[in-house]
Amino acid sequence: MVNRVVLNNQIHRDVRIAATRPTRENAEVNAVSVIPREFPRLLAHYPIFYTKNMETGRFEPSALLGFQPQENLFFVDGRWDAAYVPLQIQRQPFSLITRRAEDTEGKPPTLDVALDLSQTVQSQEGERLFLEDGQPTKFLQGITSMLSALVAGTKETYAFTGRLAELSLIEPVQIDIEFVNGSETKLQGLYWIAAAALKALPAAQLAELRDREFLEWMYFQMASISHVSDLVARKNRLLSGVSAPRRPEVRDAGAG
Repeated sequence: MVNRVVLNNQIHRDVRIAATRPTRENAEVNAVSVIPREFPRLLAHYPIFYTKNMETGRFEPSALLGFQPQENLFFVDGRWDAAYVPLQIQRQPFSLITRRAEDTEGKPPTLDVALDLSQTVQSQEGERLFLEDGQPTKFLQGITSMLSALVAGTKETYAFTGRLAELSLIEPVQIDIEFVNGSETKLQGLYWIAAAALKALPAAQLAELRDREFLEWMYFQMASISHVSDLVARKNRLLSGVSAPRRPEVRDAGAG
């Protein structure tokens, strides 16, 4: 059960994070929300699609990690089997929560860094959060920077996908897959770039997308689709009981 508390440099001065890598608690997902500035690093490993938020109707990019609920084919034997880990996984067990205040009308909400105490947290080993004088450690500063990048990235995401939707550049896709054991699955509820609509765009709108970096992000996402076959290969190895060579563990934090 999630036990999220706002970090306090007095209460949590001696708290350490025992695990600074993905854990089973936060890695068992078959897709993870990503931000466009991650695309260059995600492109090396993951297929990226768009999904529609059922509450807001807005499109959000997601990296596909598996085919069944809670199936993460990149989390193998307790380790992440790719050189880049998406920020939404990296930032665990930390998050941002809105600070409660009496007078916030007309002002942007103040966000506090929170820690989920239900995950691997202890006071004997691992990374400290605060120095003896109560100042944040470099580790915590890095976490705060990552969370800030996600906040800024979410704003960019909705500007990006909102403009694509206005130009009818996002379309639904269904992908039928057959695995090595004869079982089948259908990838549904996913969207990608409408290539025909993109090709038909007037030069002025193409220039706008280019100038806002949106065109580059679109091409990154389109190129990432080739990794669906890699994901199928991962699943087939699992079904066949064949172990793939393990990648060396490389930590690559940040979205650039």
